[in-house]
Amino acid sequence: MSIEKTESDRFLIGVFVTGVISVSIVLFIFYQFGLLGELLLVFSTQMLSGREFAMLHGASKEMSIHLLILVSFISDIGAMLVGLPIFVLFHKELKQFPLMAPFMNFSEIITSNKSGVMHKFGLVGLFIICFIPFQMTGGLATACFAKLLGFSVREIIPVIASASLIASMFWAVTADTVMQYLEPVQHYIPYFIVLVVASILIYNFVHYRNR
Repeated sequence: MSIEKTESDRFLIGVFVTGVISVSIVLFIFYQFGLLGELLLVFSTQMLSGREFAMLHGASKEMSIHLLILVSFISDIGAMLVGLPIFVLFHKELKQFPLMAPFMNFSEIITSNKSGVMHKFGLVGLFIICFIPFQMTGGLATACFAKLLGFSVREIIPVIASASLIASMFWAVTADTVMQYLEPVQHYIPYFIVLVVASILIYNFVHYRNR
């Protein structure tokens, strides 16, 4: 499956540079306030296993709801602004890269499903996919799916941004509520998250590598 070019390479490079600068500023600000660890914790968990596990992981570390929302939203937007241009500009090359092969194959499988939510509902479908709390439904993954379906970056960014913000708010509150009931085993949650992330990565690599 090939990507329909709806933007010039110059525009995509501009989005990438904007993303890199924005991420650098955010990292500097969080470092100055001593919150860089929290940002990287949620970002890494969210990228590898999904927003729901990232929120549970953060809540188990006693992060506030407001901080969970902020770092989850920033993680999505930063990853999208930096990663989407790379996905579009180097799509063919990424398909040949072994570590990226599972995601590249999965993205083509899910976007080729004519009865899927994204095909049926367009931009609303993209919002729904970005909102639901599973792996490969975050801002960057959903943006990549949208690009394969022919949506322009100008259409994708506002939809993903709004879906990410609302999803971050919803799942941050949910995770905080859940942790109130799991308080007796709260300190074991991070170990559980690590086990889940490792299992998901192994499954995806094995299942989609040769698809």
